[in-house]
Amino acid sequence: MSLGTSPMSISSVGSSSQSFWQQDQSYWSQSQSQTDSIDATDSVIDAISTAETNLGKGLASIANGTALNRVDSQLSAAIQSILSGNTGSSSSSSGSGSASSGSSTSGSPAKGTGTVVLSANTPLSTLGILAGGTITVSAGTNTTTYASTGSDTVGNLMYAINQDLVGNAAVTASLSPQGRLVLTGKNDTDTITVGGVYASNIGFAAGNQTFKATAPTATTSSTSTNSSASTTTSTASSTAAAPKSYTTAASLVASSAASVLSDSGDGGTLVDMLA
Repeated sequence: MSLGTSPMSISSVGSSSQSFWQQDQSYWSQSQSQTDSIDATDSVIDAISTAETNLGKGLASIANGTALNRVDSQLSAAIQSILSGNTGSSSSSSGSGSASSGSSTSGSPAKGTGTVVLSANTPLSTLGILAGGTITVSAGTNTTTYASTGSDTVGNLMYAINQDLVGNAAVTASLSPQGRLVLTGKNDTDTITVGGVYASNIGFAAGNQTFKATAPTATTSSTSTNSSASTTTSTASSTAAAPKSYTTAASLVASSAASVLSDSGDGGTLVDMLA
């Protein structure tokens, strides 16, 4: 009697079981491989982290050591300076003597400035100075007298005043930046006087015709004292303690500094403060 289906053969069942087992083995193999890979990655990360930590500690240690050496040198120098300090005293008294002092001020020559704006090419006739009109410039006992020709200029007048001739006044003539005639003495003793009928035509009217020099002044003062006094001197004495405790003090301070610096940790905050 047939049931319409053929029974499963033993070989097909065995084949299916073997396929499931192979898949299972493959799955576990892959899982194991992934686990090994993760473990290897974790090991590398741990190694890198440990290396970075050691690097940070090493750098902090180097920085701490540098700061400690600097502090140690500064403290040692300070202690050595204190231990080698000197003390001393001296006294002296002076005998009789004299002193003099003086001061002086330099003189300045007489200087007069006209009130009329001129130029070297200005004709004297345009200023109202007629032919034969005179202008005099005196300094001390000497006088320069200029008589206009009727066709001359301010430049001709200045040239005549500047002539270094016997009997002429020791005066120089020039024009200021504003175009005014300036008369300046050649020494600090003579008084300058401008005269003549036409003096006002070139800017030297009444009230602006006499100019005095400033003579140099000198003042001296002296003081003297006569007394008998004994002079005593004492040589300065110096004492310095033998630096027997220097090494000990420096070591104690350096040790204290080292203990403080060691508390800074990996961050090295105290190192930053001492840098």
